[in-house]
Amino acid sequence: MLIFFLIVPLLLPAQSIKPTNPIQFKIKNAGIIVDGTISDWEVMVDFDPKKLAQSSIRGKANPESIQTGIKLRDKHLHGREYFHIQKFPFISLESKSLRSNGKNAFIGIFELQIRDVKREIEIPFTLTQTGKQQKFKGEFTIDRLDYGLGEKSLVLSDEVKVVIEF
Repeated sequence: MLIFFLIVPLLLPAQSIKPTNPIQFKIKNAGIIVDGTISDWEVMVDFDPKKLAQSSIRGKANPESIQTGIKLRDKHLHGREYFHIQKFPFISLESKSLRSNGKNAFIGIFELQIRDVKREIEIPFTLTQTGKQQKFKGEFTIDRLDYGLGEKSLVLSDEVKVVIEF
């Protein structure tokens, strides 16, 4: 019986979550903040704040589900100049290391892949835990040009602010 309790936790898979909150992003376009969302995404979480070295967070998002409130702009973002969804149907994010940053606060080093570009980014996030239910929230900024999303522009900002909650 003791062997059962020692082995079963090793066999339990990470928790797969299909979040109800979309990924949110903001970018300045012609001096106006444009809000957008990516609603089709999922995340695999194996997170224990007391065992950060063994914890992991991985996510995958479908850029085809981008919504900015303007269908023509959404279609443009699907195209070759931006997400090129026919060739690159997913955006992925995978933790490389996680560390504590105070009570219920953490910093993760993640590999973010958009199109065929992979870059490590630092994402500060918080954890709210009620019983066994965990809620995560992270905010970060990327330079869209680092990932081949469009070209340098006088009207479109390079910086995109991203908020993820699940």
